[in-house]
Parts: sequence; structure tokens; C-alpha cells
Amino acid sequence: MDSFWTVFWLGVISLALLSYLVLLFEISADLFRDRQTSGWMRALWVCFLLLVPFVSGLVYVIVKSDGMAERSRIASGAPRS
Repeated sequence: MDSFWTVFWLGVISLALLSYLVLLFEISADLFRDRQTSGWMRALWVCFLLLVPFVSGLVYVIVKSDGMAERSRIASGAPRS
């Protein structure tokens, strides 16, 4: 019975790590797509993403969510609605 829970929690933790890595790569791609953000600000965001990963990822998504959606739509080539 103990090995079932070990495998279960390993799966949950692996899924959480994978989800975080996808979010981190999406934030990184958006950060370098954003033409309004200066180089120093990009470097600061990258430092925060590496030093305080979960908090800075959450803050980035909250602060720049509208811009992320717009830049993602433009990068995909979808027509403006």
C-alpha cells in the first residue's frame, strides 16, 4: 500500500514540475517578444524568475496577462477579432 502512495505523489509532483516549466518557458518567450520592455527590465524579470520562481511567475502572469494574450495571438498569426 505504501508504494502506491509513493508512486501517486511522485506523479503529482512531476505534473506540478512539468506545469511550472511550461509556464516558465511561456513567460520567457513572452518576455522576449515584448518590445515595450527594456533590456534592463527583462534582465530583472529573468533574475526574479530564477531567484523567486513561483512568486515572480505568478506576479508576471497577473501583471502582464493582457499583453501576453495579445503577443501570443500575434505570434501565432491569428487574425485580430
